[in-house]
Amino acid sequence: MVNKISRCPECGGKMKYIPNTKAMVCQSCGLSLSRFELDNYWKKIRSENFTEVDESQRRKNRRKEWLEWYSKSKSEKEGF
Repeated sequence: MVNKISRCPECGGKMKYIPNTKAMVCQSCGLSLSRFELDNYWKKIRSENFTEVDESQRRKNRRKEWLEWYSKSKSEKEGF
């Protein structure tokens, strides 16, 4: 069996599997989650991070479009 090191979603500490409770326990902060809960927690964090990246990219694109529009001449702007 290959041991895969899990990281705590709260503090980033190492998680250790406790067979008696069938839970992953953080060795730093003590957070205790089942493997299923831990997987779902990480999926939620990843989806939130992707959403933040998408929003950031949208803002950059909108600003770029605005700057391009602003730098055009008055006659070109009237075409919009």
